[in-house]
Amino acid sequence: MKKSIDSIAPGPRGHWLLGSLQEFRHDVLGLMMESVRAHGDVVRFRLGPQVIHLLNHPDHVQHVLQRNHQNFDKNTRSASFIKAVTGDSLLTANGEFWQRQRRLLQPAFHRQNIAAFTTQMTESTGAMLESWRCRSGDAGPIDLAPEMMRLTYTIVGRTLFNTEVGSDADAINGAMQTILPHTFERLGRVFNWPDWVPTPANLRFSHALRVIDTTVFRIIAEHRRSMTGDGPTQGDLLTMMLRMRDEETGEGLSDRQLRNETITFLLAGHETTANALTWIFHLISQHPEVERLLMEEVCTVLGGRVPTFEDLPRLTYTKMVVMESMRLYPPIWIIERRVIRDDEVGGFHLPAGSAVVIAPYALHRHPAFWKDPEKFDPTRFEHLPSEAYIPFGAGPRFCIGREFAMLEAQVITAMVVQAFHLQHVPGHRVEPWPGITLRTRHGLLMTIRERSSQ
Repeated sequence: MKKSIDSIAPGPRGHWLLGSLQEFRHDVLGLMMESVRAHGDVVRFRLGPQVIHLLNHPDHVQHVLQRNHQNFDKNTRSASFIKAVTGDSLLTANGEFWQRQRRLLQPAFHRQNIAAFTTQMTESTGAMLESWRCRSGDAGPIDLAPEMMRLTYTIVGRTLFNTEVGSDADAINGAMQTILPHTFERLGRVFNWPDWVPTPANLRFSHALRVIDTTVFRIIAEHRRSMTGDGPTQGDLLTMMLRMRDEETGEGLSDRQLRNETITFLLAGHETTANALTWIFHLISQHPEVERLLMEEVCTVLGGRVPTFEDLPRLTYTKMVVMESMRLYPPIWIIERRVIRDDEVGGFHLPAGSAVVIAPYALHRHPAFWKDPEKFDPTRFEHLPSEAYIPFGAGPRFCIGREFAMLEAQVITAMVVQAFHLQHVPGHRVEPWPGITLRTRHGLLMTIRERSSQ
């Protein structure tokens, strides 16, 4: 492809050496939103020596993630740091290895398997709500962010491992609190000490990773010991993964591969869903009319009982609330790919070796595709979602756990709203904190009141 000056995309000028790195570290969400407003749907950045293009149009998203996805891989700077946590997995791998892993693991996420997890979700949520009832008379508020983290980890533990993980939950949560910020902070630096250099941050990261590895390898070993060649298949995802065999080679997954995929599922099924739920309850608390309509639907459909999988098609407004919350605050707020060969998007040159980023956070606010984009309006989703809606990605690497996440979010939202009224604590500041996932920077302090006591 012949490159001309006119084919270079516009973007912020930035510092002569660092480019937009300081702005990226200080307020990446603001940087993206200001840049697309000022420069359009293709924006060129420099982060130190790296050239990055932000693509903010559904046609560009389809080009990168679907139509020409073979020219964009995950040999990116962000994936290299995430790989330090997950190893080669569905989240970070490329090429034939990724295709093999996806082919092996896809059956575990078929709808009938996901439906069977509803009971674990409702039982775990019910236990959390019971603990809330025991303290709902207290004057003090609760921080919903760690509550959702503990709940989703408990659910992942039961569905992934078929085990109660309460004794491990705080340790895993604590480890994730170290691992994820450390990983994102490395992305914002031009230079990082290698992992083997014993800096305080690297030592904390290594210790946290050992905590997770110890737990995961122990559970894998327990599963292997409990399995027999012709014994009945248990209903958890790890057992399904242990029994999977490649149709061509007959090989299964090694302990290291199981570890990598398990940690990926812990991250994807625990961290992301917890953050989505935190934002859901924040938005509900800010919009009384939405809460009223939710209550009407939940009372009509459930009548005070626990939801079942068969109830979900009738919990339509609940699903719309979940989808609209994930539009405004998508847990996976940015997606990165590397350009393998020179390419072109929107008339602009994408040089080989550079990076492209797609930001659902920005795309979900594109005024050409969303009316009043900053407004929280679940009724947007009374019809099919806009092509500018990608909370689970798109193309061949579309999130394998989408059905699981949507089921979990609907079930938990319905049960919490049915049992409690959550009220935002006046003066408590809630703002997005973009790391590996989109968290609330200061948690989410709420007062809880049991419905029957109002």
